[in-house]
Amino acid sequence: MIQRRSFNEATVAITGNHHGIREGISRLLDALGGPHHFFDPDDRILIKPNINGPLPAPASVDPEFLATFIDYLIDEGFTNLAVAEASGRTWAPTESVVAKKGLLPYLEERNVPFYPLDDMEWRRVETGGDALPHVHLPALLDDFDRLVFLPNLKTHGNTGYTLTIKVAMGLTPLADRQAFHDGSVAAAIADLARVVTPDLAIIDGRTAFISGGPDEGELVHPNLMLASGDPVALDIEAVRILLQHGAGEHIGENDPLATETIRQMVGRVPEKITVKWV
Repeated sequence: MIQRRSFNEATVAITGNHHGIREGISRLLDALGGPHHFFDPDDRILIKPNINGPLPAPASVDPEFLATFIDYLIDEGFTNLAVAEASGRTWAPTESVVAKKGLLPYLEERNVPFYPLDDMEWRRVETGGDALPHVHLPALLDDFDRLVFLPNLKTHGNTGYTLTIKVAMGLTPLADRQAFHDGSVAAAIADLARVVTPDLAIIDGRTAFISGGPDEGELVHPNLMLASGDPVALDIEAVRILLQHGAGEHIGENDPLATETIRQMVGRVPEKITVKWV
């Protein structure tokens, strides 16, 4: 199983998209210590974007953003890459979503396999939480050393926002997802984060929803990208940006630390968050 790093302090890098996606990704990773801070050359790296449905960003991943990140990793010497996702119930099956998004040609050109998780082998994992006591995760995770999330910047009708922590739901089978809605969705997502979090996450915040979501909402253009090795710190700073761009106070009650999902994960909030604008 992928082994996690833990942090008492966290750094979040933020950059504008003034120099293009590739330059932005490079600046973010350099600010965090470079890609070799997160990955070893022989690491098997699984990339989990947000492919909830076939709609354009920020509803789901921008194919160019995903392809540019993959090119960056390959150029830095990391070639053992794959992409995996299970789309939302509304849009399933995942293969249909990926076809509508036009993602496969990007991946095939780079010899990067895509794993639709709908019919994968699953294994039950105990979370130790109350809202989501157990969940099924793909056995495929055992074949990889590192996990990367590529969320979009947006609000969500049920949870206030959907960023790094919530994107992990795409690693669970559709049969399990009703459990997330049986009680507090936010608390269930927090329980999921006890057992699956990324080693690195990069949020595409070039566009964002500041109301509605996840599929449609009021669109703004922050023209930013954010990255961190700590998903909670990253979501805290992403919520701040949503609020600054006009998102309703219901997602943060004026203070992003008060958002329900992060409140549920208070034991995981870093004691210190350093923000680097690059």
